[in-house]
Amino acid sequence: MARTKEQNERMTMATRKKIMEAGLVLFAQKGFALTSIKDIAEAAGISTGLIYRHFSSKEDPFNSLIANTIEELNKFIQILDSYDSPKQAIVEMTASLIGDIHFSNELSRYFLIVIRSMLEEEVLSQIDEFRKSILSLYDKTKDLIKEGQKRGEFKQGNPYKYTLLFFSIIQGMANMKLFMGDKYVAPELDDVLGFLLI
Repeated sequence: MARTKEQNERMTMATRKKIMEAGLVLFAQKGFALTSIKDIAEAAGISTGLIYRHFSSKEDPFNSLIANTIEELNKFIQILDSYDSPKQAIVEMTASLIGDIHFSNELSRYFLIVIRSMLEEEVLSQIDEFRKSILSLYDKTKDLIKEGQKRGEFKQGNPYKYTLLFFSIIQGMANMKLFMGDKYVAPELDDVLGFLLI
């Protein structure tokens, strides 16, 4: 019996998902240059030929992963835009980041792909949009810290330095989650924001 159009679409989506998941792991572990289509196919448990039915080159899944990373960043920007109180906005974003890092390796791998990409000249242009998004998130966070300081919600100090410290902590958590695996223990909200909260 022939497959229905819906069955074919589900199979196509399932295969693309396998390819993307394998690409996410491999690009995070090995970087773009050292990851081949064959590596992705093997990790996904499919043939190299089947990958080429879905993607014309390894750049295609890589670009899709960068687009997913930008979507993730935009999610955090939306969180920051959802609250009138700078403190509440920062607390909610931090809680979301802690949860995403603790319960899944996906966000940690997105971060790692971008960091590796900054060292690989052949994909630098593909991460320009990511840079714009991360700078937007940094600027919004810095502005909220500055406003929160005016309102007495945050400790006084250089908002730019606090923003860099905050994202350094988040990046460190993401890296440690991948490094430690099941032994990783997520810090409490107060641990992450102790430098900032009054």
